[in-house]
Amino acid sequence: MMKLTGSCHCGAITFAVDGEPVRMAQCHCNACRRITGTGHNVQAFFKRDDVNISGNTRTHQSTSDSGNIRTRHFCPECGSRLFSENSATPGGIGIAAGSFDDSSWFQPQAILYISERPKWDTMDENIRSFEKMPPA
Repeated sequence: MMKLTGSCHCGAITFAVDGEPVRMAQCHCNACRRITGTGHNVQAFFKRDDVNISGNTRTHQSTSDSGNIRTRHFCPECGSRLFSENSATPGGIGIAAGSFDDSSWFQPQAILYISERPKWDTMDENIRSFEKMPPA
């Protein structure tokens, strides 16, 4: 079983994970690009019960193209985007791969929304990719 730790940039929010990722993905959708300020977002998804968060995040909600509500959590002090939750998967939480103290284990299993990927943002052609969000 994996034991992982991480934090925001300033350290006001810390987290510990005691469990394996359910899935790992890279997403190029317009929303993910805007929230990261770059060409894609990378997240590892875990069971919420396996994650312990210390500190209080601020949130922002938006509706995905499927109609689900996505809640994104960020540090109110330094602005680091840390977690996301989706109304379609209650009991799950996505954690930004870059917020882990050691993310050497991270390997995307899928690349989503390649139809919105900027040409300058390269991707590993060996990873299964999808034009949009694949069916569940």
